[in-house]
Amino acid sequence: MSLTGFFKENVVSAFNEKQIVVSDRFKDENGEVLKWTIKPMKASQILEASDNAVVTRGRTAEFKSSQYFLGIVINSVVYPDLNNAELQDSYGVMDSYSLLNAMLNAEEFQRLQTECNKINGLDKTFEDLKDEVKN
Repeated sequence: MSLTGFFKENVVSAFNEKQIVVSDRFKDENGEVLKWTIKPMKASQILEASDNAVVTRGRTAEFKSSQYFLGIVINSVVYPDLNNAELQDSYGVMDSYSLLNAMLNAEEFQRLQTECNKINGLDKTFEDLKDEVKN
């Protein structure tokens, strides 16, 4: 059996970017709504998001799902650059987590989170996956 189908040059990219409108509040100098760019995370990034969501208190470890999903969003957003110091300064924050909280209201964040989950394949239930395999 040949492995050539797995060689990088023979594989379709798994990291295609997608542009989405998160909010109509963000506009360019011509009044056009600015689109955000997102892309799927690498395996290492989702593992990091999972690790960062575990909070240890003494001998007890707790998984913070809100922290996990926030990590997915932050690792998926390409534009605007959430780590840009000038952008963070304009909102008076010092990290990407705080920046999203300052920039977006609940509806906008939910819209962004939904799109980030979709692009990373995290929007399907176990039943959805079973149905796909059957067909």
